[in-house]
Formats: sequence, C-alpha cells, structure tokens
Amino acid sequence: MYMLNMLKTTFLLLCILLEVCTKETPQDFISKFNKYNSVCQGMGYKTMNCSEKEKNIIAFHTLLSKRQENLGKSTVVVFGNVLLNTGNAYDGTTGKFTAPEDGIYSFTWTILTQPGKYFHTEMVLNGHIISYNYVNGVSGNSHYSSGSSSAIIKMKKNDKIWIRTYGDGKFAYENWSSFSGFKL
Repeated sequence: MYMLNMLKTTFLLLCILLEVCTKETPQDFISKFNKYNSVCQGMGYKTMNCSEKEKNIIAFHTLLSKRQENLGKSTVVVFGNVLLNTGNAYDGTTGKFTAPEDGIYSFTWTILTQPGKYFHTEMVLNGHIISYNYVNGVSGNSHYSSGSSSAIIKMKKNDKIWIRTYGDGKFAYENWSSFSGFKL
C-alpha cells in the first residue's frame, strides 16, 4: 500500500512539473480564452458583470404589517411590510405584483390564523384564480393553524398577481403571514 501511495504522489508531481514546464505565453492563454468564449456565446451565454446580473434579478418578500380581521369577500390582502423588493415589482400599498418583463415566476404565500378562526385566500392573475390556500382553525382545533400555497406562472410584462380572500377572512396574523415571489 505504501508503494502504491508513493507511486501516486510521484505521478502527481510529474504531472505538475510537466504543466509548469509547458510555457504558455499570455497570448496563448488569451487565444484559448477567446475560443472558449466564442463557443459559449454561440450556445447563447451572455457576458455580464456582477452589477448587470443584479439588475436582472426580480424578487420580493413581504409580511402582513398588521392583523387582518373580518375581511369581506374578494378583498385584496395587502402584505405591507416589504422586506425585499429587488426590481421594484411589488407594491406594498396595493398588495399587487406587476411583472416587469415576460417570464416564468414562482410565488408562495403563507397564512397563520388563531384557534377558532379561519382565513381562506386565493392567488389571482389578472382577475383569474390560479391557486387557493385554506387555513382552518375552527374545526375543534385548539392550536394555531397555518397553510401555505405556491404557484409557478408564465407571465407577460405588466401582468398583475395578488392574494385576496376567498369568501371572507376572519383572522390572519401579522409578521407570521407572508407573500413572496421571484422570476426564474
């Protein structure tokens, strides 16, 4: 076993020495880089610096800023505590997200209610229901109840998505209820 380890070590050292001894000029390196870069661009990759990548990020994360109680049917649930809004696509005053560009978006929302209450919601895209979230703390439950739902949606620029009550909403806790999304 010792002899085998020595042989492996010798082989690795020899490989390192051979690599060092093949003196590649800076021009050789640049030429190889340009060839690889050309191939990547041909495959559709774009060259971007870090600040350009940051500009293309669309993501938000919000919390309810106050308790929501006794909301009527189809009332928009406004998650007013905006913790992240990269791309400025979420409006914390209306509770609506507006797609700044075409693409596939992922959304998730969570609601927490207290024992004896419920809060049923739905996700709406341009007035059409996409998904539901049913949180029921009524049915003999003495514990807090929560529910989460998510959806992955193809959106066009200026499409709007929001969370609203399905039926009515009896009680949802602030800071424990959230809505977030991002562009894939």
